[in-house]
Amino acid sequence: MSHAALAALSALEALPAPAPAPPHHHRPHLYSRPVRMSDLDPMNHVNNVRLLEMIQDAHVDLFYLQHGGPGQAVRVRVIYARHELDYTEALDLRPEPAVISTTVSTVRRSSFELTSRITRGDQVFCTCVSTCVAYDPAARRTRRLEDDELAVLARHATCDCRPPV
Repeated sequence: MSHAALAALSALEALPAPAPAPPHHHRPHLYSRPVRMSDLDPMNHVNNVRLLEMIQDAHVDLFYLQHGGPGQAVRVRVIYARHELDYTEALDLRPEPAVISTTVSTVRRSSFELTSRITRGDQVFCTCVSTCVAYDPAARRTRRLEDDELAVLARHATCDCRPPV
């Protein structure tokens, strides 16, 4: 080995070890929706009920329209147990669509929480925390989340998506 190659190798060995990779950060699910005239109340702001409908549209997109190709779709079968909405600013009619950003914030054995924000640029109009419960309609009771459902949740999680044993 040449003297230059040995010097380069020594320099590499002297470098500090690379830092461990940061925990895997999952990206939020983004859903774009225009504000429509039918969304407006008499004050020309989006009605609060319509804001919740926009969030639920984003959840439908997340769970039923975005995963896998033909024959690979995973249906996350849940019911809503609760929605907590914080309205921070009035959303009005503009050409730019509103963007609903959704992340999975908590996962339990048979339920999880979604945090959704309706934004336009840097403005946040509404934040919603939705509690979803895995449900078996045939048995008419809650059930445990299945592995394929947990995999869908993990794609957009800000938490560890392994429910407690």
